[in-house]
Amino acid sequence: MSISEGVSVMLKLYETWPDQLLGSYRDALNVKVPRITPQGIVLCGMGGSGVTADYVLALAAAKGFRVPVFVHKSEGLPPWVTRDHLVIAISYSGNTYETLSCAREARSRGALVGSVTSGGKLGQWAKESGLPLALIEPNYYPRTALGMLIGAALGLLKASGVDLVSDNEVRAAADALRSTSAEEGLVIANAIGDRDVYIIAGCGPFEIIAHRWRQELSENAKVIAKTEFYPESAHNDLVAWQVQHKLRKGFVLIEGGGRLCSVITDMLRGVYEGQGDVTVRVTPRGEGLLAQLLQGSLLGGYVSVYLAQLRGVDPRTTEITGKYKHALEEAGLS
Repeated sequence: MSISEGVSVMLKLYETWPDQLLGSYRDALNVKVPRITPQGIVLCGMGGSGVTADYVLALAAAKGFRVPVFVHKSEGLPPWVTRDHLVIAISYSGNTYETLSCAREARSRGALVGSVTSGGKLGQWAKESGLPLALIEPNYYPRTALGMLIGAALGLLKASGVDLVSDNEVRAAADALRSTSAEEGLVIANAIGDRDVYIIAGCGPFEIIAHRWRQELSENAKVIAKTEFYPESAHNDLVAWQVQHKLRKGFVLIEGGGRLCSVITDMLRGVYEGQGDVTVRVTPRGEGLLAQLLQGSLLGGYVSVYLAQLRGVDPRTTEITGKYKHALEEAGLS
């Protein structure tokens, strides 16, 4: 597998996000789900699939959703989850141990369980159990299928009566994704390409964009990346920049997120630039929060692929994660 081939493949997959979002959302709306009024919603998932839950949580928080929404990224379930909760299990492959464990445990407690997957054990289990299943397309890398995962999760929730976004908001998000070019990512990658460590900062609802950029830089470009989440990081992480550090640093500042966040990002520009390193400012665009979250995230995907190219690594390969999966199998956890 050549690096150039890997870059080409990954860019083409990221470019499909608008169609992924619209298609999976539309399909999930047609899934037969009992319409309930849950005591709470729990979203289970890991890695590039589980991050879907973080976007749902960000949307619910920003909209003042009255039903508590929780993200669970481990095996099993918290003890307070009961039959009165709605549980959504999200695993692109359908074979993620922690997510399967969550779904099975939720089912044993009598909770309604919906699943988002391309198949695998989770898909088979959901079919055999007669549970709501939003099937999505196979043959993607999970991190390149985020549009599909989010569309399916939001559609499945809406089908159950949990209305977090309107159809117009989903269409606006697809429009924002179409407006995002790979060339934008190339410009940023060229600006930060030779750094030793990357610091990505986000504030308020845009924390998830910073989180996603870190994941993308780690998986695709294989670089060391750190996130700072404001305003919390103003009380701890910020102190690291009181002194000069010899490492070559690349700062990415995700701007926006509200009045407090505007104050913070104005302050951070001076702090980061005071380190004498490269600072890139990114302002997510689009009509509505869903559009902004996805647009900013897609840009991070493009940056990470071009950064991989500049650093001479294949963005597709993640073979080291196989050691974890092998350890689970050896322990009889599957």
